[in-house]
Amino acid sequence: MKHSMKILHVDIETAPTSCYTWSLWPKFISHSDVIEPGYTLCWAAMWEGERDVKYASVQSGREEMLRRIWELLDKADAVVHYNGTKFDIPVLYREFVQMGWEPPSHFHQIDLLKTVRKQFKFNSNKLDYVCSELGLGNKTQHKGMALWYGCMEGDRTSWRTMERYNKQDVKLLRKLYKRILPWIHNHPNVGMWIDDPKKPTCTNCGSTNVVSKGTQFNTKAASYERYKCNTCGTPLRSRLRSKPTSENVLVRTN
Repeated sequence: MKHSMKILHVDIETAPTSCYTWSLWPKFISHSDVIEPGYTLCWAAMWEGERDVKYASVQSGREEMLRRIWELLDKADAVVHYNGTKFDIPVLYREFVQMGWEPPSHFHQIDLLKTVRKQFKFNSNKLDYVCSELGLGNKTQHKGMALWYGCMEGDRTSWRTMERYNKQDVKLLRKLYKRILPWIHNHPNVGMWIDDPKKPTCTNCGSTNVVSKGTQFNTKAASYERYKCNTCGTPLRSRLRSKPTSENVLVRTN
């Protein structure tokens, strides 16, 4: 029996921190100068394998908005985001603990920004630029910070634009995930969600359409069978050594 891994794509938009400052080029702003800290304005999310984009904002009430994303994270086995390890998830967690809630169930984090930085040399690592270079589309155009100010002031037109912007971001995120999937080295093993697989299974997408690609001599004392996923393109190798070290193979000692 197969159990599919629940992968959730998430993107949040936040209000800026409001503060007092004596200069337009401050080197340091004290926490005592903060008028109002930043907070989540809205979020968009979609499950891998589904078309529906879920969305909620503070327009429906802060607690209701946060409760809905908490419930989605609690159901997820893995969460895909862009710089979410340092931003989206910690921001949400801060607001969860402010509400007095417990953390959602554990989930793996797949931060596509980390993969982009490690694997490729784009002129910019911005999501909009990377997706444009790969022919995946662009972010929704808007009027800059005025959009955020408009939402904070309750302007309906600004909120409609913000919803389109947020939803488009998560759609781009999903497209980028599919494109660079075989490049994600730390992807959680999707095969772990399949009971007793009868064939070799791709760790990144769960496909059994895997072909042998010869032998990999990975160390001075071991060799492994190489494979390639024909579905997503992920290069793979066997977990165990394909043969023991011969007595004629020498290993350097100190």
